[in-house]
Amino acid sequence: MKRRVLLLFTLLVFGAAAQGEPGRYGEVRFISSGLVSFTVTPEAYAAAVACPGCNYLYPDSGPNIVLLVEGRSATHPYTLEVFHSGWNPVNLNLEARYIVRDTGDSVRLTIPWMPVTEIPTQLFTQTQVVGVGDVRVTVEYRLRVTGNEAAGSFSAHVTHRIRQNNSLVTHDVRAVLPSLLTLRLVGGAAPGVHTVRFDYGSALQAYVQAVGSGTPLAVTTSDLQRVEISTNHPMGYTVMVTVSEVLGPPGGVSLRDRLLLTGAPAHGRRFSSDRPTNGFVTLITADQFGLLVDGGEAPGMHLLVVRYDAVSP
Repeated sequence: MKRRVLLLFTLLVFGAAAQGEPGRYGEVRFISSGLVSFTVTPEAYAAAVACPGCNYLYPDSGPNIVLLVEGRSATHPYTLEVFHSGWNPVNLNLEARYIVRDTGDSVRLTIPWMPVTEIPTQLFTQTQVVGVGDVRVTVEYRLRVTGNEAAGSFSAHVTHRIRQNNSLVTHDVRAVLPSLLTLRLVGGAAPGVHTVRFDYGSALQAYVQAVGSGTPLAVTTSDLQRVEISTNHPMGYTVMVTVSEVLGPPGGVSLRDRLLLTGAPAHGRRFSSDRPTNGFVTLITADQFGLLVDGGEAPGMHLLVVRYDAVSP
């Protein structure tokens, strides 16, 4: 009989240990909460993307996120951690920073800006604020942007949790991002304007050979390297190319329609994509230009202006 009693007692002890004692590890709850919303204008988005080292977006004015973390036992210290549910179907770079105060409003711990991801990340432990029972934790958020983020409305759930007993609080974060379309010329000293040259004044034989064979003249020099485009619009972009001749020898034939781009007349060309670019991609390179000649061109300087107009669908 004694053996059965002892065996039963041992099983009950193991059962109590498996259930745990959540109250001894403390509790986390909200002092204030609400939806954290990023409603971003195209101007703010473009400015952030173009700012190396300061490419951040900040929330709209709204409720402050303040947590109360209650410590219950010095022999069972808590660990507070944070994670989010995921920005399905995109990946936005959410960051947060924390100020931990005691009930007398003295700052006990400051946690600088850090990524908030789907993987739980430790914020602090009870031993880091030793001697303090309860603490108030103020949370601030920002988005780090690259210009590759998709346009649209996205949301995630951010959770703060005590690791040892799963005491947790959750609130929503929403981001509404505009479409961004950027076209740029790469190369040269002056931004926005570049020159591609067909200089055959001292290469008469090459000119004559091009006339006889119908082969376009190749670019001789250029301070333009390439034309690039970037968009996060889900339906991509369209680029229209317009060529105009602004200078030519008197009585000379216009070369506007002789300027080729990837083997076809440059004037009126359209380049398009039906999806985001995921960063800057090359639209054309300088060596893809050519000039078709037939021997009837007036000698001298011809100046053509090439314009690129990009639009989202």
